[in-house]
Amino acid sequence: MKKLFTLVFIIITATGFSQYYRIVVANFNGAYGILEKDVNDDGSLDLLAAGESGNILAYFINDGAGYFTQTTIDNNFTGARFIDGEDFDGDGDMDFAASGTTDLVWYENDNGTFVKTVIETGLNDPRQVRLSDIGTIIDPATPDGDIDIGILVSGENAAAVYINNGGNSFSRLNIISVDSPRYLHGGDFDLDSSPDFLVSSYNSNEITWHKIGTYGIVYAGTVASNFNGAFGVEGGDIDLDGDDDVIGAAYVDNEVAWFENVNGDGSSFTKHTIDNNLPGASYIHWLDIDGDGDKDIVATGYGDTSGNNSQVVIYYNDGAQNFTKTIIDDNIKGATTFTVQDFDGDNIFDIMVAGSVSNEIVLLTQNPNAIGSNKIDALSVYPNPVHDVLHISSANNLQQVEIFDITGRQVLTTNQTDIDVSSFNKGYYLVKALLTNKKVITRKILVLN
Repeated sequence: MKKLFTLVFIIITATGFSQYYRIVVANFNGAYGILEKDVNDDGSLDLLAAGESGNILAYFINDGAGYFTQTTIDNNFTGARFIDGEDFDGDGDMDFAASGTTDLVWYENDNGTFVKTVIETGLNDPRQVRLSDIGTIIDPATPDGDIDIGILVSGENAAAVYINNGGNSFSRLNIISVDSPRYLHGGDFDLDSSPDFLVSSYNSNEITWHKIGTYGIVYAGTVASNFNGAFGVEGGDIDLDGDDDVIGAAYVDNEVAWFENVNGDGSSFTKHTIDNNLPGASYIHWLDIDGDGDKDIVATGYGDTSGNNSQVVIYYNDGAQNFTKTIIDDNIKGATTFTVQDFDGDNIFDIMVAGSVSNEIVLLTQNPNAIGSNKIDALSVYPNPVHDVLHISSANNLQQVEIFDITGRQVLTTNQTDIDVSSFNKGYYLVKALLTNKKVITRKILVLN
């Protein structure tokens, strides 16, 4: 594990709305799939990440103020693309599942040591991975409480679930057949209070929705056709009329649109184009990002095939579904997945973005103080986990270091930056660093003796 020094860049945004500041959280080769999770149950959202060209899976622990510490799960997973985390084995810590070039795997978390199990190999272009008790959703009559794995296998034209049979055993069940699927999302498009599924088809240029039938998941209707390179998609009540609509991004058409659920039952959708000039429109998410009561949209555009001209944008809704485009970053080459959360504890939404070509994970924040604190007080604690000597460094001089065990007992006080922990018992410890500017920064470490 290593603490990454945060590099800081400021961008000038398109106006009228709050300014976003750009902070590089990690240099991460081929950053592609990212997802927020509270890995260590401390109430702050951490980050999971998959790096496709770097063949790396990792998670980043957030100290609550936007400082992130990287732990590598696997640095030899070919074509790592998507990752998700849940407690598979019920032992109280978070395990992980991920897709790569051809493989679906899960990693048992044994106090920070990761035991890899290949669930299936030889898959043709596996993509989105999501973990939940999906088997119970598909068959409510037989709930089992186990964590299953949902995955899109684009080259096999399938959305599949790997049903958790207990232990390391999973059984594959194909639930939806769709040509080159890119993204799957839930919703209730016919207002029957049972979950429906929305999926995009890149090759068929369409978005379809599906529902739970007597014999599994069945096709229910087409939301959009001639939506070239259908990619990111989500369901939600965009116009606040009580039924779920759809938003989508079309990679080939460079288009972002929302689709109005006209009759409220999913029988007819009307397309409303929001933007037809988002290069390589990819991923999309709706939420009220400016707190004015209506639903705005955040989206990424990958750019051209080399990742140039990529954009991260917000479409601000005026309340009548008239959207104003604001480019908040155009420096992340090959912008792909993103997540919108409050990562720095200021009660304002931030946007975390993966740049697959620029090889970075970037935090876009409206909090200018995040720049000062990251730049001045960056603290590096490594290696982590550690066996013998723990190294500590900071952009601001260290005055004192205190280390506490998980009971809160102080086990060491020093002003040294190279600390011998070889006599410590195995387990987690808190490192509290007092800097000469009187700032106190706390980091969690794992000793593996």
